[in-house]
Amino acid sequence: MTRHENKIFENQHLVLDDGIFVNCTFKNCSLEYSGGDVYVQNCQGEGCQLVWRAAAQRTVMLLQGLGLMVAPPAPPAPDPARRVQ
Repeated sequence: MTRHENKIFENQHLVLDDGIFVNCTFKNCSLEYSGGDVYVQNCQGEGCQLVWRAAAQRTVMLLQGLGLMVAPPAPPAPDPARRVQ
């Protein structure tokens, strides 16, 4: 496993699987997780997006189906009145 300690990740796409993250900060990152081993301790994130793949995505779908995890809201539909022509 790759160890990251006391690092600041900014505007990056990170694959969390097989990683160890200790005292790290994630700013405006895309965090991808597929269900592999990962260890996260005392980390912070702001403005990040979680991307679920493979087994992790199936687990999220199961939890949502059981009502144990809320699905993210759908993006707002474009307003035709504000369309530029």
